[in-house]
Amino acid sequence: MVDPSVLSVVLVVAVGVHAVARRLGAADWARPLPWVDLGLGVLFGIFAGSVADGAGVWVGVAAFVVGFCGFGFLAGVAALTVLRLPDPDLMAWVVVPLLVGFGFGYYLRAVRGKAIPLRAAVSDSAVADKRWRYAALAAPYLSMVVVLLVPMTVSGHVLARVLGVAVLTIYLIAIDHTRQWLMRPRRWTTRSAELGLALALVAAAASPVGEQVVRWWAATPELTGGGWYWGALITFGVFVVCAGVVGSRVATGPVLALFIVVGLVTRLVMLLALVLTACVALFHPHPDLLFLAAVGGLPAALSSAMAARRGQVSRQFGDVGLLAELNDTVRTRVIDAWAVEVAATRLPLMLPDAAGALAHQALIEPQPAPPWRVTPDQALAVAADLLDGIDRQLAREPFPLLNRARIAAGGDHALWQAKVNGERGQTAVALEAAKTAVSTFARAEAPFATALAWSAVVDHAEADPTLDPVAEIEAWIEAHDLLAAPRRHAHGAAARAALDRGDRATARAHLDRAATFHASIGATATAMRTDKIYFGATPRSLFAIMLANERHLGLQLPPG
Repeated sequence: MVDPSVLSVVLVVAVGVHAVARRLGAADWARPLPWVDLGLGVLFGIFAGSVADGAGVWVGVAAFVVGFCGFGFLAGVAALTVLRLPDPDLMAWVVVPLLVGFGFGYYLRAVRGKAIPLRAAVSDSAVADKRWRYAALAAPYLSMVVVLLVPMTVSGHVLARVLGVAVLTIYLIAIDHTRQWLMRPRRWTTRSAELGLALALVAAAASPVGEQVVRWWAATPELTGGGWYWGALITFGVFVVCAGVVGSRVATGPVLALFIVVGLVTRLVMLLALVLTACVALFHPHPDLLFLAAVGGLPAALSSAMAARRGQVSRQFGDVGLLAELNDTVRTRVIDAWAVEVAATRLPLMLPDAAGALAHQALIEPQPAPPWRVTPDQALAVAADLLDGIDRQLAREPFPLLNRARIAAGGDHALWQAKVNGERGQTAVALEAAKTAVSTFARAEAPFATALAWSAVVDHAEADPTLDPVAEIEAWIEAHDLLAAPRRHAHGAAARAALDRGDRATARAHLDRAATFHASIGATATAMRTDKIYFGATPRSLFAIMLANERHLGLQLPPG
């Protein structure tokens, strides 16, 4: 192997320092494991030369496993050893596997585990959050700096290299977009874990390992022709199909499990291709591979950008799970810090909506937000606590825009209560919650949200025989100058209500009236923007639900 470059040594040392810092933060010195980790690090520093002499594939596998198990002091000492012993075999088979293993293990413990977020919630460090926010802002653009530090030895192909750098930048920006609205404890721990893993992979790409991989790729004809492009396209297509099936839950049981497994495998393949993009575009710019590397990284970048909105909501499920496990004192403190952030940065009130969505999902899945186990009642209680936190913030510092958002979030919370209680068979409770949603959204002057709430009233109207939802919806439509989308939704709800009570003529009249309003996806998006209320659902999904309801009604009614 070639000798490590100065840049690769610098990156390895930086990753090592990060590993030591993370290990210090998690160390429980009353237990023996941190002392064993520290002792192994000291021994490695003394006998590093002997380790380098015996380095090989199995040593690399063992180093990865040891790093994955959390031996951060050992990984950090190994990284610092490279400063005095820049041996390519030592770096390739010992140091890099240790660092990547630790980064991957810490990522799983921070993002998929409980202990690190819970510990961060207790300490709740604003300083750490600010530090990692700046790191996340800088990370996507550091690749441009690397390009300047590693010039190409062959002229030309600059555009292909720039495209590869752009792919990496898009991916990092899209991933951080899913983190920026998390609560502070999970936001900074997630950023720390994900950026630490990314830095470890970048260090691996810059090391002799990365150069060896690039040489192997260039010498493999099967991976340097049209088959590479077809492979990237097919992988992306399979991932999109799997994500659509899993997200829409159109499959269940073993079939759903198969789609989940295939989706995870294709995502792993896309991420490995993205690491190859970093190898070639940043550190080892081989002229024959630059465009291949850029195209290979596109599926990961595009899928992350396309799923950023959904990723925001699904990641917030973890915030709800975290709050459900905290004691009352810590939970109140964390929520109050979140409310201050919402007021200061004008963040949308997404989290109560995510709590409601999690409550509904918990009716179907026993553990909808692994590793957190949250019941529907716990999730709804967290949503109520979040709204109470906003109330406390408004009492300290009145703010008209936040006050309106709080009213709207209350309507959204009532809407989720109606949905959850309706599916539990508690129709009377669900109807009262739906009525609350109608009045609350009306107070917030949000007509599209009010139209959706009227639909919830119709869903549970059988709980009150004296209720006439058709007349009430008609009166509401007449009293307001509505855009096409809320008007069409309201007429569809009135048609359903009329059909439920056997008045097919009125139902047909409202359905025909609904069809006269052009409420496209764009019109739905316009209505949502006019309301200035966050919905977890997208304009496309709400439009699709409206069309499905109208088609279902049309099948049950004679032509007008």
